[in-house]
Amino acid sequence: MARSRNIKPALFSNDELADNDPLGRLLFIGMWTIADCNGNLIWREKRIKAQILPYDNCDIKKLAINLDNSGFIRFYSDGDNLMVNIVNFSKHQNPHKNEREKGSDVPKFVDTNRESIDMATLTINRDKSGSKRNDSTSDRADSLNLIPDSPILIPDSIPSIEIEFERFWLAGMTKQSKQNAKKAFAKQFKEAVKVDSTVTETTFTDYLVDDIQKRLQAQVFGFDKMHPTTYLNQQRWNDEIVSQVRGGNLFQSIDTLQDMQLAPQQPEGLLNHGQ
Repeated sequence: MARSRNIKPALFSNDELADNDPLGRLLFIGMWTIADCNGNLIWREKRIKAQILPYDNCDIKKLAINLDNSGFIRFYSDGDNLMVNIVNFSKHQNPHKNEREKGSDVPKFVDTNRESIDMATLTINRDKSGSKRNDSTSDRADSLNLIPDSPILIPDSIPSIEIEFERFWLAGMTKQSKQNAKKAFAKQFKEAVKVDSTVTETTFTDYLVDDIQKRLQAQVFGFDKMHPTTYLNQQRWNDEIVSQVRGGNLFQSIDTLQDMQLAPQQPEGLLNHGQ
């Protein structure tokens, strides 16, 4: 889980850190909050991107490699997982005693464990590590599930609904009361699954994002100012899409907008649980 850490004023005037991209510096600080009491963390590229830089279009792998080249972090491996050690973490951070007493499952940094890593691609050289090559072609580091940095902790897994909510949040509505919206999002997803067990977090979000964007495109009156929590709690995706016609006071309903392809296609049984 994420933890509070200390930031010293000298960080901002560190000329060596200044050689890194501003987002790289932010990534470095963010890593402190997800590292264990020893300053180590398992490298989960997609998850770390979602945790630290969810709103920034950037190559997090490149940022991390630059931090390693600058000597602020060190990648290492136990042969199965790619991990990060934050250099001088214990010098600048003072983890709570309960955190230290609890310990960590992340293997501690050993300098020799850097030898098996291809720093150009951030992959493990199985021949050098001596471990058995994974038959899967997927990124093992990103496919394994860890406890998320979330108020709701689910052992050995991170709900994809956390990531899908971020996609919903960025769909174009007014960003207001994020925590309330997150709770409403999870509630509506559960209700949708009760009606149709084939609904997934992804299909649920796909439909909502599609509906939101089409209502914005149709310039539905007042929709651009609607809060996400209101949209979710009132199940506004069930509302008729009514577009105000430019250049006049007439309105077009969804029936006349079909040719414009503004109406989202709702799978049978999906999201209509409130009707």
